[in-house]
Order: sequence, then structure tokens, then C-alpha cells
Amino acid sequence: MSEQRQSIDEQAAEWILRLHEEDFSDALRAQFECWKQQNPQHAAAALRMQEVINRLQSLREQSAPAKAALNAAFNGRKPATQRKQILRALLIAGCLAVPITLVMKSHYPEQWMADISTGPTDWKTQRLADNSTITLSGTTALNVHFDGQERRIELLQGEVLVDVAHDNSRPFFVQTAQGSMRALGTRFVVKRQGDTTVLSMLQSRVAAQSANEQQTLEVGAGSQALIRSDSVELGGAISPASINQAWERHQLVVENQPLPQVLDEISRHRRGHLQFDRKSLADLRISAVLPLDDTDRALQLIAETLPLQIKTYTPWLIVISQLQPPKK
Repeated sequence: MSEQRQSIDEQAAEWILRLHEEDFSDALRAQFECWKQQNPQHAAAALRMQEVINRLQSLREQSAPAKAALNAAFNGRKPATQRKQILRALLIAGCLAVPITLVMKSHYPEQWMADISTGPTDWKTQRLADNSTITLSGTTALNVHFDGQERRIELLQGEVLVDVAHDNSRPFFVQTAQGSMRALGTRFVVKRQGDTTVLSMLQSRVAAQSANEQQTLEVGAGSQALIRSDSVELGGAISPASINQAWERHQLVVENQPLPQVLDEISRHRRGHLQFDRKSLADLRISAVLPLDDTDRALQLIAETLPLQIKTYTPWLIVISQLQPPKK
């Protein structure tokens, strides 16, 4: 998509958003008609936007994630600014020819419905009611449940750095689909990674338990644990100093990791879609320090190390494949 086309689509999206607000006026509609008449491309973009709206409305009675996210967009239960952000994302995705069902299956619905979340390029530090501090990296979403008996964070996706405030009367838990972690100390990182939760201990200890409650393991500082729904196992030693530094500098530090796993992490920190064949890249491994604030640079560094071809079709679509050796 050209920059001019993208700009016109963004303008059309803003017009459609304004016209879907409850307090639009006849004067605003007249201004919209005038904008459409200025250029045939304006009218075409407006038509594309309205077609996306129609497709979105038809999806509201389908899959549960789609229905939840679209109801958040079209119903008045959320603040107007939040509904507008949701609709803008859906409109632009639709006009970039991204299938709406793919958007619904992505991380966006969980972000929209969570208590605290970040976008792909965002990092957020927040102090909780008990004076604990959490730092969210890109595309992270979580819910916070505090009461008189316990403090509990539900990590829906992404990665969070937790600094736990001392409170003898209320234990502090981090929960994921794979299990739960009870803090016996202060500082640790929890990451959702496919069907595994990765716990990295920076200070003190955490008691990690599988979701089926059949396995519990106490994990100390400098260790990593892999938590699955039916198991908890140590994943090797880590350097707390290196992890702390990586969070401060917004870096991804990887050592002999499979390339698809690294690309998944980079994808979480950029807008748009990284397309690659996991099976064909599965045998490639990489060790590197990659800048998560500049994912284009991170991909370039990887391509300088591994035999890869990276094609950029739009800012929203990058295709990565393995270079084939020249035929003899």
C-alpha cells in the first residue's frame, strides 16, 4: 500500500469513527460528503471502510473471542476513547486486507478486555494498590485481583516483571493457564510462551505449581522454571544482572534459541505481521542481543547472522524465508 493510499484510508477511518459516535450531527455528515467528493479515492476509501464495518457486525454472532471484542467496540459499555481505539484498529486491519477472523484470533481481543495491557511497541511500569510494581513489555495483558485474603495477577499473554511488596497477611500469586506462582521473595519475570509459562527468578524464591496441582517446585534466584499444565521443571541457570539490564534497555537476549521462537518474541514487539514457515526455520538457532525498540534493526541483525531472506511488502507485512543454496 502506498503512503498516499494509507493516508486516505486513515482519514476515511477517522470519518467513519466520528459518524458512528452517538452525537454526530447533520453538519458533520455534510462535511463527510464534501470530503468524499473532493477525490474519487476518498469515496472509494469510505466505501471500503463501511464494508469492513458491515463484516465486523456480521462476526458479532460468531466465535466467542470475536463477539467479546466486537461488543467492546460497538456497545457503549467501555469509554468512548477505548471503543474508538478498538474500531480504528479493526478498520485499518480490514482495509489492509488482513482477514478479520485472523485479527480476532490474535492477541488483540485479550488486550482490549484486560485490566492492564500494552501495545506492541509499548512498555509500561505501574504501581499496584499494595505498592508492588509491575512492568509490562510489548503486547502484554493481565488482570489484577486483590482482596482481603490474597493478591493475584492473571497473566493473559506476554511478559511481566514483578517486584512484590511485603505483606504477611496476603500472599502474592501470578497465575497463567499453565499454573500459578506464589512469591516467597521479591523480584521475578513471568512470560507466556505457547503452552508453557517461563519463570525467571531474579531475587529470592517462588513456589511454582502446575495447573493440575500435581507438581510444585521451589525456584531460587538465578534459576529458570518451565511450567506446563501438568508439570514444573527447571530450565537451567540465568543471569539476573543480564535480565535486569535487558529490561532496562528493552533488549532481547537469546542464547542458542530456535529462530521461530525468537521471531515470535520480535513479532510481539512490532505492529503488523511477521510471516514465516516454522518448520523450515526450525533447525536454525541464534545467539544475540536484539533491540526490541527497533525490531527492523533486530531482523537485520538476524539476517546478518543466518541465511535468511527478508521481504517487506508493507509496514504491516514482512515475509521471512531461508535462503536456498545456489544450484551447482
